[in-house]
Amino acid sequence: MAFKILSTTDVHGNLLAYNFVNSSVANKGLSRFSTFLKEERLKGKVIYVDNGDINQGTPLVTYANANLKENLVAKALNHLNCDFINIGNHDFNYGNEFLYNYVKENNAKCITNNVKYKNEKLGNTNIVEIDNKKIALIGVVTDYIDHWENPNNLQNLEILNVFETVKNSVENVRNKVDYVIVFYHGGFERDLESGEPTENLTGENVGYEICDKISGIDVLVTGHQHRNLTGKIKDTLVIQCGDGCSTCMEIVFDENISVNLKDISNFEIDLNMEEKFKKALNETEKWLDIEIGSCNKEMYILNTKAAQLEKHSITSFINKIQKETMDADISACCLFEVMPGFGKKLRYRDIILNYPFPNTLVLKEMSGQNILDYLTQLSTYWIVKDDKIDINPKFLYPKREMYNYDMLDGIEYTMNISKSGKNYISDVKVEGEDINLEKKYKLVLNNYRATGGGNFSLFPQLKTLKEDTRDIAEVLIDYVKENNYVEIEDKNNIKLKIVE
Repeated sequence: MAFKILSTTDVHGNLLAYNFVNSSVANKGLSRFSTFLKEERLKGKVIYVDNGDINQGTPLVTYANANLKENLVAKALNHLNCDFINIGNHDFNYGNEFLYNYVKENNAKCITNNVKYKNEKLGNTNIVEIDNKKIALIGVVTDYIDHWENPNNLQNLEILNVFETVKNSVENVRNKVDYVIVFYHGGFERDLESGEPTENLTGENVGYEICDKISGIDVLVTGHQHRNLTGKIKDTLVIQCGDGCSTCMEIVFDENISVNLKDISNFEIDLNMEEKFKKALNETEKWLDIEIGSCNKEMYILNTKAAQLEKHSITSFINKIQKETMDADISACCLFEVMPGFGKKLRYRDIILNYPFPNTLVLKEMSGQNILDYLTQLSTYWIVKDDKIDINPKFLYPKREMYNYDMLDGIEYTMNISKSGKNYISDVKVEGEDINLEKKYKLVLNNYRATGGGNFSLFPQLKTLKEDTRDIAEVLIDYVKENNYVEIEDKNNIKLKIVE
């Protein structure tokens, strides 16, 4: 009776075993998974499900989504003979029509139960029968999407409550099947063993609550947090794998059900699959290498933490362009761990690899007190450890969230990192003058943060003055192309100091 379900999640555009930073072979990607999948299918019966966040993340899909008529991701999944797809939060990044067409271009059936497009469900629970055993496949995506996503991209879409959808879906099928498998593009808000919260309970992740309060689920397959984990909550087995498709998830149905993480990083590359995408890859590489301008210094990043402790030039680069584009007094941006930086000559490649996420710019009106509160919350990113300033573990576990630390320009401030844990801000100046707590300032930041992403609950309450609908990468590219040369003056405007 033994058979398997294999699942990928958070592939993030890694269709090929290819590294765009240095144009080399990578130990990840669907083209390696393809070989693994073929081998598993030769051994026995296999169902393959992708659990979402696959349409965004690499220059290949960025280029394809903007320039090609066919959906490259759907083409890849069709090559793999994917059986079922679930939708992830980043699959909404290109708008409702793109999402609808992605689903339609897939030969795989969509199982996402909690998304409606023009009042019709995008997907439905599917029941498959193998060796006289019936398995219900239920799909849902985090319903927190509208907190981050550009509202324009959510037109004609309705995202239903995750918990209620799962509860109702399980109740509808439990007595009709032998197994219930839920695919949730979301993660865990609590420690799997203790049940203690591991993040603010916003509703973004409700994996623990699903297992704790809904009976009848055999396996909960998760994603979104990019963690490698297996475990059990009450009677439900749980599993999640990291991003980029170097690992995948396996559910084995034998005398008992088991869940396993499978390392696919060393499998041979499916050359037939890579050949199918060769033309698109070559077009992408040519496009990426087009020179669009230059800057006055090299801005390579060797270590993200070091670049945060001593504000890196690339921060000034991004903030300068954001500030000028939106006519702001102050600009805020974060550093992503995937940022390699760049040299003096700027190509499309340099911008897109350093800002791979489709965020947009929002201009907020903030009082001096609002800014002080914002800086104070940012300071919780740091702690004192062994008499040195270090990253607060809360930002590293259960999910690495180094992107939730912003650095500001157009303002000077000192973060006092206390050994007691009570950090505070001092010496705040705007344009050389002490900050006025009553005065209104214009601050530009990305839409993820502006909508409260990272638990910055103050921003949604503040007045929005202006928005730019372009992706930030596009804003940066347009600025470089228009000005041809960007000069960055490094300013030591952020000081970190240990205090008692």
